[in-house]
Amino acid sequence: WTPSDDVSLISAWLNTSKDPVVGNEQRVGTFWQRIADYMAPRSREPGHCKQRWHKINEVVGKFCGAYEAATRGKASGQNDDDVLKVAYDIFFNDYGSRFNLEHAWR
Repeated sequence: WTPSDDVSLISAWLNTSKDPVVGNEQRVGTFWQRIADYMAPRSREPGHCKQRWHKINEVVGKFCGAYEAATRGKASGQNDDDVLKVAYDIFFNDYGSRFNLEHAWR
């Protein structure tokens, strides 16, 4: 998955989950098929979209926690870039890997 694929997936998920016509009346399989259809030019299977979405959601959720911790610990004189760097450090220390989904987080 490329960063642009991730952004398209996020957009598809948001548009599909917020569809006022369908609402929450759709079945899970139908939901992910609609997302795959939305991403048709990229030829993704519904199951692959679902797996990638869950991965993005999990990792970005963890980073949100790291960013919140960095924000709470913000020292006088620190700017937003400083807080972001601290959040990256917290994420790495907590999970042992670098956060590489900033395109999905923003």
